[in-house]
Amino acid sequence: MRSTDTNSVEQTVPSADRVARAQRYPLVSILIPTYNYVAYVEQAVASAVAQTYPNVEVVVSDNGSTDGAWELLSERFGAEPRVRLFRNPTNLGMSVNFQRVLELARGEFVMWFSSDDFLFPTHVEQLAARFASDPTLDVVYGNTYFAREDGVVYAIRAMTGQFPVDYVDARDELVENFTTVCPVCFPCMLMRRSLLDEPGIWRGPDAPELARDWELVMRLALAGKRFAYVARPSMAIRMHAGQSSGVEYHASGQNLLEFAGFVERYLDHPEFVRRMRGREIGVAALLAVLLRDSTARHGGTSPLDQAQQTWLRGLQERLLTRAVTYEPARVRESQISVVIEAAAPPPLVLRSIESVLAQRCEAWQLVVVDHGPIPLESLLRALPSWERTAYVRLDGGSLLPGAARNLGLRMVRGEYVAFLEPGNRFTPEHLATAVETIARAGTQASAAAVRLVLEFADSQGIIAERLGEIAPFGGNDEADLALLAVAPAIPLDALVVYRGVFDRVGYFNANLPLLDDWDFALRLARGTPVALTHVVTLDASVRLGLAGQRLSERLAQVLPALDAIYAAYAVDANVAEQRRMHRADLAAALTNVGEKTSTTRGLAEFAAALAGRALAFPVAG
Repeated sequence: MRSTDTNSVEQTVPSADRVARAQRYPLVSILIPTYNYVAYVEQAVASAVAQTYPNVEVVVSDNGSTDGAWELLSERFGAEPRVRLFRNPTNLGMSVNFQRVLELARGEFVMWFSSDDFLFPTHVEQLAARFASDPTLDVVYGNTYFAREDGVVYAIRAMTGQFPVDYVDARDELVENFTTVCPVCFPCMLMRRSLLDEPGIWRGPDAPELARDWELVMRLALAGKRFAYVARPSMAIRMHAGQSSGVEYHASGQNLLEFAGFVERYLDHPEFVRRMRGREIGVAALLAVLLRDSTARHGGTSPLDQAQQTWLRGLQERLLTRAVTYEPARVRESQISVVIEAAAPPPLVLRSIESVLAQRCEAWQLVVVDHGPIPLESLLRALPSWERTAYVRLDGGSLLPGAARNLGLRMVRGEYVAFLEPGNRFTPEHLATAVETIARAGTQASAAAVRLVLEFADSQGIIAERLGEIAPFGGNDEADLALLAVAPAIPLDALVVYRGVFDRVGYFNANLPLLDDWDFALRLARGTPVALTHVVTLDASVRLGLAGQRLSERLAQVLPALDAIYAAYAVDANVAEQRRMHRADLAAALTNVGEKTSTTRGLAEFAAALAGRALAFPVAG
């Protein structure tokens, strides 16, 4: 073995068994650029060597350390066959060293890894397993622990941009990178080396000194690369005073300035324009959040000088100006994401999805947030809609409907959004009718007329018999829009909404146990014109005994949820009196509700009371 100021080469020959085993796995290069981290770098390199994945090389590029780190590395790992040590004669800067360690890599897959952090043994194995299971993936990243300076783990990373569960290509990473804080943890990321040879991906040493990793993720997202995430943490990021991206980085506003620079650089990129349409308010809001954070860390005063503040305001104004530019005719060319918040029995979910598959309008995406007692993934994979489905599974069943819908909204790729409750069904004309209504009326939302379908189903959600219907049952008259101030007169599933609306009127109330759908519809009607289609294209299902319906388990929470919504939205005296009457009618309907909903007539009357309308139409058998 020998080591010099430029490299170390002759290494101990690995055993024949290790070579044979490693050859069955693609080579992973763990890239560690380092400078003056003598206190940490040994643990970092040792943790990389200890990976259970059988085919790794650990490439270390020391940037001219003067604290003894190079000597320590040479002594400790000079004879280790999986470690390749290199040293720059002088400190060439972080970006150049970041580039250099990549040039030295020989693996099919690469990951950069900070020399003050450390891996747990299965880190590479669990990320590489995702690539093995889905060869179409480009990037797989995981979660991480936070550790103190002494290496003691004290928390799990939980940033606003993270998902709570594993996923495969379930969201648009470009949207997440420009609207949430730290959605992808770069040191946790394993990627195909070939990506960095594609035009427009790698900026090389001219990338920002500290945010080069952040921008690389953005450029991968701009290029439409497929990401997967493993929520289980398998490494640790060490938090200490000497971090280049630590407290001072944020207090000085440098993180804000670098992010704002990215916004300005990519604002007119064709992919940014297309995929961020309707999300500009979210980008401007994140700039404001980062400014508030930097100001708070800076003692309550802005760390930006006057010129920087003026530039930042100008950038926000450009975003907000673009946000109010709306072309309703674009709806004819746009994709509609149908969000299904699935906590129901599988037969009900599958029935709803079948109605999406039957749509005459073919420009749709399916978004499924699965948090019911029975996992749906295998069932959904068997459907022809799977290739057009964004799916996540949350175990435990503790997610409230509003929280599940909000998660689904982070997964939509369509410019418009529709919703579908398991058991309900669109007619084949539903999306097409909504599209034409929006284009004709010039609005950002439409509402279909609704048919209430009365059914018998067992507790497993197996529909045995159609008992009758009431049509139309909401969404057919302007009075229904006004009635939203009093009751859930128009079901959420009747709506098709431009995605830009959510940043204006707000998302779903994640704390309501039920009626969050009505709460949103009420705000929508207050905040933007809603065009009625006057065509019945939604079948809303209600079943004897409320079988398989969430409401049956939460009847005691109906009135408290109603009162919370009333308290949140002030109305005049006339509407307040209507609310009083509706609450009294609903309270009466909730008395002995099990007995009442056991008959067709009683079920229809209960549904009418909940929706705030007299039973104006006879039940048709």
